[in-house]
Amino acid sequence: MADYVRDWLERRDGEPASDLDLVVLLLNSLDLLADPPDRLADLTWFRGVAAEVGRDDIGSALGPGDLVRLRNLRESLRAVFQAKSSDEAAAMLNPMLLRASAVPQLVVSADSILLQVGTGERGLAALTARLPAALAEHVAHRGIGRLGTCAALPCQCAFIDHTRARTRRFCCTACNDRAAARLYRQRKRKV
Repeated sequence: MADYVRDWLERRDGEPASDLDLVVLLLNSLDLLADPPDRLADLTWFRGVAAEVGRDDIGSALGPGDLVRLRNLRESLRAVFQAKSSDEAAAMLNPMLLRASAVPQLVVSADSILLQVGTGERGLAALTARLPAALAEHVAHRGIGRLGTCAALPCQCAFIDHTRARTRRFCCTACNDRAAARLYRQRKRKV
């Protein structure tokens, strides 16, 4: 299991992953430090991670014909993480939302009322509607400043910065430790 998935599982307190969490997990299915780097060679990895984070409802409904479109969704969402402005992010997200017919609906349960997109959809149809909607909601409420990619090169895994000071730079503790060790070795060589 990848370090960023392990880190997420430690933080989740038994709650299933949100759609925004699934965005990050999908983006990180391309991990340049993993072997192989692209874990979407088939659907096994994504189904397993979705089940691991309490979202088997999404992963189990994916079929072999969904693989190419899932990779395309990953690249479209990655582009939003690399956007330089909210305008640029909106220009990418709005067409995704239109193509997916991502119409918000009120979902009433015994103890809550939620506004959700892709209600009743399963598999790739749910992902193509719900993941861009979750990312769009994040951008609308928090801007793009908390969307990040790991600063520990060559890693380019994505993360959402939940720190109060907006100082997160690494996708996981392993990348943070690797970068700190590299800086330590550089300082030692200069002495």
